[in-house]
Amino acid sequence: MAALLSSWPLAIATFLVSALMIGTACSTPSAESKFLPLVIDFTTDASWRPLNDGVMGGLSEGRVTWDEGMHWVGQTRLENNGGFSSVRAAWGEYNLDGLSSITIRCKGEGGPFKLTMEMSQRWWMPYAYGSFEPTADWQDITIDAKDLTWSQAFTGDMETLPLKQALGSVIRVGFMKYDGTAQAFDLEVASIRFE
Repeated sequence: MAALLSSWPLAIATFLVSALMIGTACSTPSAESKFLPLVIDFTTDASWRPLNDGVMGGLSEGRVTWDEGMHWVGQTRLENNGGFSSVRAAWGEYNLDGLSSITIRCKGEGGPFKLTMEMSQRWWMPYAYGSFEPTADWQDITIDAKDLTWSQAFTGDMETLPLKQALGSVIRVGFMKYDGTAQAFDLEVASIRFE
């Protein structure tokens, strides 16, 4: 009887945590959720911010200005285990379930670049991305959803995972320059369209 009573608080705590996790996973999106089709227009959205490998001791640089859209320039460096620069939206809710393609209106040099879609605030968790390489002239680059790849901080690109389910719970999108090279880059983006 004493063993049963001593394990009772643990059983209640386990039940409550499980119920909370299941409830969170099955909750309906908030009023601020963004659904397909979704257009991010950088001529009116100046909320994205740079995040570089300095958070881990690296020396890469990246900065953002706003003109005909978002203009992101910088330099990736490999010293101190660095090698990435990124620019990211604020945390939010993006329900991209049913995504068929992503079209990026852009120009630039120093690619390739990645459009990233994060499903967790934990930096080491897997994220989805699509690679693209712009030219010096404005163009529309389309990435098919079937060409998206999973990656993780410690393992790199991963085998195919069930992406369709995860795209219903994207919490941040961004661009990343991360390809194992040390080089200057320059990317201008007018818009991203998720369809």
